[in-house]
Amino acid sequence: MKPIIFLDVDDVLAISREFTSYQVMATFKSGDLDAWPELWDGLLCAEACRNLAALHREFDALYVISSSWSHYLTRDQMREVFDRCQLSFVAKNMHEAWTTPKRSGWSRYDEIHSWTINHLEAGCPVLVLDDEQSGASLRGSSLYARDLIVLCEPWVGFSAERLSEAQRLLRAQSN
Repeated sequence: MKPIIFLDVDDVLAISREFTSYQVMATFKSGDLDAWPELWDGLLCAEACRNLAALHREFDALYVISSSWSHYLTRDQMREVFDRCQLSFVAKNMHEAWTTPKRSGWSRYDEIHSWTINHLEAGCPVLVLDDEQSGASLRGSSLYARDLIVLCEPWVGFSAERLSEAQRLLRAQSN
């Protein structure tokens, strides 16, 4: 059974102060995705992408987007972002229920918890990759108590240290 990785984008993969989700949305709105190639080259942190690729090579996961980006971008647009930013393995392995539900007043924990109730198969390994700010509601949760969460430092992202932690947590679920 493939593990499920709940993937946040900001401060996990996207740490650039120059390139942001707002520019991505504006690019999609303009209809010319090739007009600004620097956006796709600089949007996501290269180290974070390499680390996510290493995690994927080891665990061959399915991805559920638990990011505010899925408020504004469709599934196809999210896939396009991942493809253009050299994360085609994420685009190709997005779960059928590709995003957590978004409801006014819901925390990240509420979104992920709701998704797991409705879609998670019993015994399926789970990992949440989020950041300390948007994932603050995850601290002290049942997911946190069960060692299913890796919180990245804002403006640092999915570092080698967080990769080691993620590998350890997924390996523990496989045993």
